[in-house]
Amino acid sequence: MDFLSPFLSFIVVIGILVFVHELGHFLTAKWTGMRADVFAIGMGPRLFGWNRRNGFTFGKLPEGLDLGNDTDYRISAFPIGGYVRILGMIDESMDDSFTQRAPESWEFRSKKNWQKALVLVAGVVMNLLLAIGVFWALPLINGKQDMATTTVAYVEPGSLASLAGFRDGDRILAVDGGAVSTWGEVTKGLGLEHQTAMHSVLVERQGARLEKSVSGRDVVRALASGEGLGIYPAGFDVQLGAVISYGPADKGGLQSGDRLLAMDSVPVRVPSQVQQYIRKHAGSTVIFHIARGDSTLPCSVDVSRDSLIGIELQATYTGEMRTQTYGVGEAFSMAIGEVTSTVGLIGASVAHVVRGDVEVRQSFGGPIRIAQMASQSAEFGLEAFLRFMALISISLAVMNLLPLPGLDGGHLVFVAIESVIRREISPVVKMRFQQIGVALLLAFMAFIFYLDLTR
Repeated sequence: MDFLSPFLSFIVVIGILVFVHELGHFLTAKWTGMRADVFAIGMGPRLFGWNRRNGFTFGKLPEGLDLGNDTDYRISAFPIGGYVRILGMIDESMDDSFTQRAPESWEFRSKKNWQKALVLVAGVVMNLLLAIGVFWALPLINGKQDMATTTVAYVEPGSLASLAGFRDGDRILAVDGGAVSTWGEVTKGLGLEHQTAMHSVLVERQGARLEKSVSGRDVVRALASGEGLGIYPAGFDVQLGAVISYGPADKGGLQSGDRLLAMDSVPVRVPSQVQQYIRKHAGSTVIFHIARGDSTLPCSVDVSRDSLIGIELQATYTGEMRTQTYGVGEAFSMAIGEVTSTVGLIGASVAHVVRGDVEVRQSFGGPIRIAQMASQSAEFGLEAFLRFMALISISLAVMNLLPLPGLDGGHLVFVAIESVIRREISPVVKMRFQQIGVALLLAFMAFIFYLDLTR
């Protein structure tokens, strides 16, 4: 079951996003008078599908079957993407048989350049609309809940927040001159919406007010790398989820459901603190002070030399929550802002990778990483899962617009060139670039998959 949940989460996320993306291409192609004979979710051999000519069938379609203006809607073997095969277009199918005959009026190559461009950008537009819809609907339905605290519970050693001088127990009063009263306002102030060369943060520490400075570029770099700022709010309880049988934690007496109070004499505030403390004490004995029912008791755990003790950590926010409701217009404006800031963060991430500020390993994730993150977001409820899906949808849109062969952006480059030279580029040239693009994409996917396995 541990494997099944991430796998199913991945299938759901990728299935929805691919369907929405390809639906954009398909509907726009039909609207502009083009024929599309295949609408596929997944890549590779056809598993099953339906069309008007021979109904629902398994496996390959009969040889020589002429679909005419109909489409075969299919599920293919490998759940890593999808495609719409538009007749008269050199795409992932690598079909160039149509180049041996005169163009037909319903082919991609016969249409005006603005129609071609519209079909190519429609998938990206649909992904962005999906994200806008999610970010718009959630605050309308549920309002926006935020943690009503600005007190810092824990600062990771060596993190950006630690280097900037933040300490456990600090209370953040303002960011860039704007007063803050919730943790969401803190992270928003430090995020891209108010990006500045240097962020000024006013904190209260033991009755004294101090000014801290954080580089906006360092914030973007930390977010792009996935490391985060390393600062966590107060108000969380840390509990044990699963405890592996016969592992160090189990042998030490820890049980699922225990609430962690302290390790040795160090109070437990967030899960990452527990993970770091265990790594720091690999090969040593740690006394876990826990609450179980109405009792508190110590448990002595011998940490293995590889810093594993066999526990799953869970965190529950027990502090005050603040709920704000929004009207239709206000929620829509928020949705546009979230999509815009996410696009900016993705662009900044790519720029940092290109400049060498951030390792590729830190910035990119493949199927395994997406499955893990989808499963983790699902554990926090439907809202978190939908937000994660919206973020991946934006990423898919941005990546597809890159001007690389094999992507929508690469096809748009050819359309732009043809608009300038006022004639069609040779199909042979397009095919070669498509083959190079697909080969590069497959190599990149293999590399990302390797990073997933070694991360």
